[in-house]
Amino acid sequence: MTPWRLLDEEGPREGAWNMALDEVLWQRAEEGLERRVTVRLFAWNPPCLSIGYHQEFSEACDAAFCRRAGIDIVRRPTGGKAVLHDDEVTYSVTAPFDAPPFDGLGLVGTYDVIAGALAGALSLLGLDVEIQERRALAPPSGAAPCFLVPSQKEILSAGRKIVGSAQRRGKRAFLQHGAVPIRLDYAALAGAAGRPPEDAEHYRAAFAGVGDLREGVTASALCRALQRGFAQAFGCDGAEEVPGLEEASLAEHLRAARYAGDAWTRTGKDVLARAV
Repeated sequence: MTPWRLLDEEGPREGAWNMALDEVLWQRAEEGLERRVTVRLFAWNPPCLSIGYHQEFSEACDAAFCRRAGIDIVRRPTGGKAVLHDDEVTYSVTAPFDAPPFDGLGLVGTYDVIAGALAGALSLLGLDVEIQERRALAPPSGAAPCFLVPSQKEILSAGRKIVGSAQRRGKRAFLQHGAVPIRLDYAALAGAAGRPPEDAEHYRAAFAGVGDLREGVTASALCRALQRGFAQAFGCDGAEEVPGLEEASLAEHLRAARYAGDAWTRTGKDVLARAV
C-alpha cells in the first residue's frame, strides 16, 4: 500500500497556474518537504497550448493563430512537444524517487507504474487498452505535436494513442504529467502548432480522445476512473486534499514571475531573479 494524496481543485485554471503548481509540487518533493506521492487531476481555462521545455517557440506554435482563437500558450517544466489542452483531464504525479511504489525504479519503471494506473482507469470506461514499448524515434520536426512523439510507455486503444505524457527528473524526485483528451479538435491543434490544415487528418489517424472512441464519456466520469486507476495501482485510496496554503502561495508567485511571463514562454530563460 502506498500513502498518497489526491489534490482536488475547484474548476479549471489557466495554463500558467497549472504549470506553476506542478513545478511547486515537484520542487517540494525534491527538497524533502513532501514525502508522499501526489496525484493531481486538473483542467484548463481558457484552452492552452503547452510547449515543451526545450522547444523553440517559433517552431512549436503559431502565436498569431492562438491569439485569434483565444488559446493561451505556456511553456511546460517538462520536455516533449506541443499539446493543445481543451476538452480533457490532465494528470500529474510527483514523488520522491524512494517513495513506494517508485522506490528502486528508474525512468522506465516509473513510466511503467503510471501507465498501468492510466490503462486500468481507461479500461474502467470500457476502452480496450494496450500498453506498448517505445516504437520509434521522435519525429524531427520541432512543430510535431506531443501525441505523435513516442513516449516510454504508449497507451493505445483501437491502434490510436490516447494519452500523451512527459517526465522530468531531478536529484531526488520526479514530475510526470500528461493529457488524457476527451474530444480532440484536430484542426485547432494543427493551427496552434503552426501546421498546415491537411495535417489534421494525419493527427486523427494517429491519436484520439477517449470520447472519440467511447460515447458518453464526461470529464467527471474520466476523473473518477483515473482516481480508481491510481487507487488500484497504489493499493489504497488517496487522501483527498486541496493544495496547502504554502503550496498555493508559492505557485502563485511562480505563476506571476515565470509562467505567465512572455520571456519565459518564448525563450525558456529563468526570469525569477529579475521578478523578485
